[in-house]
Amino acid sequence: MPLSYSQLRLYRTCPRQYEYAVIKKLPRPITPAESFGSSVHNALKKWGELEGKRQKAEMRSEQATLFGDHEEDTSHFSLLISTLLDFWHQTFSPEAFATRMEADLARQRGERLMEHFYQWWNKQSRTVLAVEKGFSLAMDGLTLTGRFDRVENTDDGVHVIDFKTFRPPTPAPNIDADLQLSIYAIAAEQEFDKPCTALTFLFLEEEKYTEHTTQRTPGQLADAHKQILSLHNMIGERDFHPTPAAEKCKRCPYRNVCEASAYRD
Repeated sequence: MPLSYSQLRLYRTCPRQYEYAVIKKLPRPITPAESFGSSVHNALKKWGELEGKRQKAEMRSEQATLFGDHEEDTSHFSLLISTLLDFWHQTFSPEAFATRMEADLARQRGERLMEHFYQWWNKQSRTVLAVEKGFSLAMDGLTLTGRFDRVENTDDGVHVIDFKTFRPPTPAPNIDADLQLSIYAIAAEQEFDKPCTALTFLFLEEEKYTEHTTQRTPGQLADAHKQILSLHNMIGERDFHPTPAAEKCKRCPYRNVCEASAYRD
């Protein structure tokens, strides 16, 4: 069975929660935070796709100019903040929110996140290579699947950007050892046949954006490889012993059916 980083993260959080979600497939409602994050990703996907269309049109226009043909009009590919906000309003889904007021507040919050993303995007010239692109990575008898939020071309390789719609944890995350980014680095080199020269977590908040960027050494990638295989082996051995803790169990959607839960409603 293919594994994803989100499943590996879930297993590391609590093997019993992994069992309920992935093995037993117990149903649970989508949370407002998950719905909001999905809407943000969908809006930024539309933006990235528009970037790609504009890049292709500009390339065709340059070729037409070079060969004396009619130059293509690229004005309809407007990369403006108003366009991005339109994408947000098109993709925002209010269904997961309990009240109309909560949905309206989330919609307004998303507008501020779009503005901060645009500030980040507009600070330098960018060449988008892929948005919301899935990958499948073969690794020592297992298949690891995932999805890149955004990949940009650089002068010497590719830059993978992952969007986060929450505040960065305190203390700051140790992105040099982050397994998700290591998986992205391995997958990006395989998928695009170029070195992965930068990996970024872009935290989009109401007040600002925060950018954490790192790289990976061969040694760090080898360590990530070992972590993945170790987790895969424990899952294969069906080691689903719970690891309860009050704060962790409070966020678990299965807390009321788990006999080991340290928190109940």
